[in-house]
Amino acid sequence: MKIKSDRHYFSVYGRAILPLLILITQSCSLIKDIEKPQAADLFYQLLLGSGANRIGVVSSDLGPSGRFSVMHPEGVAVPFFTSIHSDAMARYFNGRVFIVNRLGRDGIQVLDPQSAYLTVSEYSTGNASNPHDIVVTANGKGYISLYGKNNILVVQPESGAVIGSVSLAAYSDPDGYPEVSGLHAEGNRVFAAVQRLYRNDPFSTWPPVAGYPSLLVEIDAGSDTIVAAHAMPFSNPFSKLRRVDLFGQPHLVVACPSWLGYNFRIDGGIIAFNLATNSFKILYRETAAGGDILDVVIKNDSVGYASILFQDFSTAIQRFNPTTGARTGNLLFAPNWGRYVAGMLLTDDGRLYLGDSSYTEPGISIYDTNAGDLKLTPLPVPIGLRPTDLVYIP
Repeated sequence: MKIKSDRHYFSVYGRAILPLLILITQSCSLIKDIEKPQAADLFYQLLLGSGANRIGVVSSDLGPSGRFSVMHPEGVAVPFFTSIHSDAMARYFNGRVFIVNRLGRDGIQVLDPQSAYLTVSEYSTGNASNPHDIVVTANGKGYISLYGKNNILVVQPESGAVIGSVSLAAYSDPDGYPEVSGLHAEGNRVFAAVQRLYRNDPFSTWPPVAGYPSLLVEIDAGSDTIVAAHAMPFSNPFSKLRRVDLFGQPHLVVACPSWLGYNFRIDGGIIAFNLATNSFKILYRETAAGGDILDVVIKNDSVGYASILFQDFSTAIQRFNPTTGARTGNLLFAPNWGRYVAGMLLTDDGRLYLGDSSYTEPGISIYDTNAGDLKLTPLPVPIGLRPTDLVYIP
């Protein structure tokens, strides 16, 4: 979900904590074309930046400029970057990094990890389509959720050639849009998180709509037809759909804050969708967290981490138990005067990466969840701009 400030649409974290960012908002009319690196830098970029086993970082000045850069898992940043949109997210599939450039750029940018993450292709998803996520299925089809349209675009993911479309108009709320956000591909199924928020409400900022529950829509990737729409126990699926093995079965986990930000209410939580039984389980409620839950990563049946936004717009990272739903600890607390966490990534070796969007020292903080959440970085690893999203590149 997005909110509008002047003519710029912020990332999901910027949208949730707009009062912290309003002073540095800039018009989208200032957005520059995507820049190519200088020829003199290419050798060093190829030498240092190419390769696998990297942490990809999307960062932004929350105005006209965005970057994609990489760091080594130990916390060594590569001093080069690829220019992207200021409001973007990243995905990795089949040896490529896909940058979803959202409203104002409205397209997909494809980067090659073996060539210093240079842009190898870029294509439009349509003016004002506001793409929000992309997934690539096992048979090579790409699915792109469009926040400003009523359909999911089906494409050849690297070239952008349109293969087809899946209409979700039947799942729109009264404003005429379904607000399709996160996607996940699982075998021959594609799952789409349908928020159903009322963008025309005169008193609230894109609130949930009574009688229109958020949905997890299930699509047959062979026929591109909808086979099921699963009603969620909470509204506003806000984070990425993350696949996690929980309680011995595969699940999709997502944070659903329901009423959010200016619309603050303690009414959401973290839910898990069982891919074997097609049923939901509530893992962590906002009543236990004490604030809006924006993001989540899960380590195992007893350990998860959640990003929390409080009513005064301070933020925190909490540890919780997915089995009992109890809060079990706090990693950090950020007051509401210029620091917040944007982007969470938990790798298989137990390292938790957090995007620390401090105004003065933005960067990536690393914790070892196998050593009692030991902080491995005394200061955030600097990556230039304020991080907004993280992706692992195997």
